[in-house]
Amino acid sequence: MIPDIYITETSAAQQIRIPWIPDEIHFTSNGTRFASYDILDRGEVKIPAGANIHGYSWEGILPGLDHFPSGAPFLRSVVDPLWVQQVWSGWREYGTPLRLLVTGTPINHEVYLEDYDVKYAGAFGDYKYSISFVDARNITIGVTAPPSAASEGAPAPTRPETQSSATSYTVQEGDTLWMVAQRFLGKSSRWPEIYKQNQAIIEQAAISYGKKSSSHGNWLFPGTKLQIPR
Repeated sequence: MIPDIYITETSAAQQIRIPWIPDEIHFTSNGTRFASYDILDRGEVKIPAGANIHGYSWEGILPGLDHFPSGAPFLRSVVDPLWVQQVWSGWREYGTPLRLLVTGTPINHEVYLEDYDVKYAGAFGDYKYSISFVDARNITIGVTAPPSAASEGAPAPTRPETQSSATSYTVQEGDTLWMVAQRFLGKSSRWPEIYKQNQAIIEQAAISYGKKSSSHGNWLFPGTKLQIPR
C-alpha cells in the first residue's frame, strides 16, 4: 500500500497532504542524552537523562499546477506549491505545533517544522524541496509566585495586551491570511474572518495581478490594505 503523508496543525486549522510521496523518509533518534559528573577520584560518570529530540526529514517535489493534465489519475492531489511554501513559512516562523502522520509507518507524532529549503525547477512551476521536523515536547516549569501586591495594599499590575490594537495592515511580500490572523488575532484559524471582511479588495488585487480569483484568499499580494476584524 502506498503511504500517505499528512501534516496537520494540532488546532486542526490547516492540513497539508503531500502530493508526491518521497522515496525515503529519514528518522533520526539522536540516541540517549547523558548527564556527566566528575566524582573526585572515581573519574567521569555518565547517568542517563532521557532521550534526545527525534528528527524526521525527506526530500521531494511539489509539482506545479501545469505539470500534469487536469484529472491525471497518477497525481495524488493538486496543491498549489506556492501556497504550500507560504504555509510552511508561517509554521516555521510562529513555531506552530503540528502532527506528522505517515500512514503504514510508526510515524505519528507531534512535531515542529525545523527548517525547509525550496528550489524552483522546470517550466511547469515545480518546487524541489527538503524539509525537516523535530519532536514537540511538552515542558512544565514550576514557578513560585511572588507575594501578592494586593495583599500589601499596592495596586495589582495590569496585564499587557497580547494582541495588536491595529485596525488595518498592509500586506508584505510572503504574507498569508494564515500569518496575518496569527499575528493580529492570536489564532491562525481565524483567517476566514479577515478574508470575509476584505473579500472585495483581496479579489480585486488578485485580478489586477492576472489571476482569475484569489482562490478564497490563498493568493495574497503585497500592498493590499486589510481591515483587521475585532
